[in-house]
Amino acid sequence: MLKKQLRDAIIKLLLLLITLTTLTNVSYASFPVTEDVKTELIENKDVTSPRESVALIALGFFLGLFSPVLFLLPLLLLFIPNKSLRIGIISGFSCVLLLAVLIFWVEIFGYPHVG
Repeated sequence: MLKKQLRDAIIKLLLLLITLTTLTNVSYASFPVTEDVKTELIENKDVTSPRESVALIALGFFLGLFSPVLFLLPLLLLFIPNKSLRIGIISGFSCVLLLAVLIFWVEIFGYPHVG
């Protein structure tokens, strides 16, 4: 008898909380909202020399190549706006993925025997 009363009380309380939550779920902006939207475009110019660009691609390649060893932390550098470093990281990580797929392929299907 006590369990049934407790269960009914809990159900009523839950329904009350759901009702209050749905009825009071109205939010207002705490700042003035205007209809005019002003946008400003900022262009990012890459001002690296070709020699510096090659060095950054090489650095990115080795970072991407060793990213599995470094627990994929170099992949966080993909958000850096320098395009040369991103290209290097992507190419290095792609090489690691390709090598992993080839090793997996050989382990699963075996090395092809000729003759």
